[in-house]
Amino acid sequence: MKKKKSVIMVWLGVLLLCLGNMRPVLARNTLQIGIDQYEVTDEGKISVFVNKNEAEGFSPSKAESTLMIGKNTLQIEDIKTLQEMKEPVTYLCLVDISGSMTEEGIGETKDVLKQFVEAKAAEDNFCITTMGNDVTSSGFLSDSDKLTEVVDGIHRIGTEDTNLYYSITEALNVLKTDKAVHKKRCLVIFSDGEDDQKKGITHKEAEDAVKESHIPVFTVMLTGNKLKDAEESAKILGSFARNSAGGEHYAPPLEPGTSYEDICAGVNSRLRSSIVVSGRLEEIKEVGDDTVYIGVTLSDGTREASDGITVPAGTILEAIEALDEARKAADVKVTVVNEHNENEIKEETAPREEHPNRLPVIAGAAFALVLILALVVILLQKRGKEEDDGEQEEWEDFGGREVTEAALNVSYDSVTAAGGQGVTDKVQTAQKKGKDKVRITLFQIGPGETENYQLVVKDRVTIGRDKSCQLSLSNDTALSGRHCSILYRDGSVYVEDKGSTNGTFVNGVPIVGEYKVEMDDILLIGSSEYRITWE
Repeated sequence: MKKKKSVIMVWLGVLLLCLGNMRPVLARNTLQIGIDQYEVTDEGKISVFVNKNEAEGFSPSKAESTLMIGKNTLQIEDIKTLQEMKEPVTYLCLVDISGSMTEEGIGETKDVLKQFVEAKAAEDNFCITTMGNDVTSSGFLSDSDKLTEVVDGIHRIGTEDTNLYYSITEALNVLKTDKAVHKKRCLVIFSDGEDDQKKGITHKEAEDAVKESHIPVFTVMLTGNKLKDAEESAKILGSFARNSAGGEHYAPPLEPGTSYEDICAGVNSRLRSSIVVSGRLEEIKEVGDDTVYIGVTLSDGTREASDGITVPAGTILEAIEALDEARKAADVKVTVVNEHNENEIKEETAPREEHPNRLPVIAGAAFALVLILALVVILLQKRGKEEDDGEQEEWEDFGGREVTEAALNVSYDSVTAAGGQGVTDKVQTAQKKGKDKVRITLFQIGPGETENYQLVVKDRVTIGRDKSCQLSLSNDTALSGRHCSILYRDGSVYVEDKGSTNGTFVNGVPIVGEYKVEMDDILLIGSSEYRITWE
């Protein structure tokens, strides 16, 4: 019995020793990825930007990973990090300056922002936006000296409240539409997590906007006045990071051992290690007419994670159609070359025969051809004279007046009443020809310098950043290569989104496919709004 108790005591001691040496976290965090956005090139290549919740320790393999477009699985051409591609990054930093903040919290924010400025790459740009009762923006800046000057100018305004949720939704809209924003973008929020506004945007609305944007959000908990609510506010603030595509939450006041100096390095490490997956669209056989699913699964053979988004199909469909046309043209060229080579081979291998003198036969055929051409010319001249005589009789029936272009624009009723049926036919023909196109004007709306664009639309006009578009706005980075089209059909004007990344909006509503517009409707295309009219 004593021996049995001794054995039990030994095992209990071993168990307690193991429990004492165990770390608080027993397993690694679950790997998560989130698709940010995608880009289609004129050469038929698609690149998908993917965020992940681990800065290090995960390197996906091409052989183990997959890229899906619709129901088609593409062979992955390349997997690179943002650092390897040397892509620039846009940072929008949202800073709480309201009365709930402390001077200590404002000082902490300035220190972190200056670290970001010191660590930035040459082409990276920042927009520093302060939020109290109002939202004030510095605009997008790349110059380090100007950015430092903006940071030094940040100060607490004790009489103002925090409009946090509204500020988050506005910042996301800027990141989605402003032409200065790079392909890789992020939102960094410095706040104590308090929203003092009793009206306006709710927490759920702001959270939904974060989820729908696919933009990584980083949240930094600052020292505030309301210490009793700090933990709850930190949870609310951190929810925006947790629900974003690849963001992270930092709370130094509540996490011993975490310093503000670690934040800049952590954010940059997460961004620079994000993934860009690329493949070729030649492999796609079929996608939907309106929308298409883009799915990515990344795996290193041990761990894997997946994400997918549904996007308008326009841009992808256009790229596939362009590849099909190029393939058909190449096939025709190869066929012609092959036939030419075969003919050359036949001519070289065919035995030469002795032919009689064909000069008299050729001369006779040429003489006969000349006679036939002469007869055709005579008949055409005679027919033209008869038609001219017939038209002259019609003009005389009309009253002997000369019919000018202005006369052709009179109404059908007035011409018919005058007894001129022949002229009525000509008026109808002229008016039909005038209806096959329309002159459209896009009046740009907004502060600063604006431009107006006049477009003559016969069938359709395409708008985008590509030089192949009839209206090419290459400086607007919020536009897709072929963003949208304006169509004229049966006397009506339509706008069609071509699967753009940021969408096309009519009177604030996103559209899918063709949408009939009315005179003076407001279009949001890329980063600009336009009022559309036509005549």
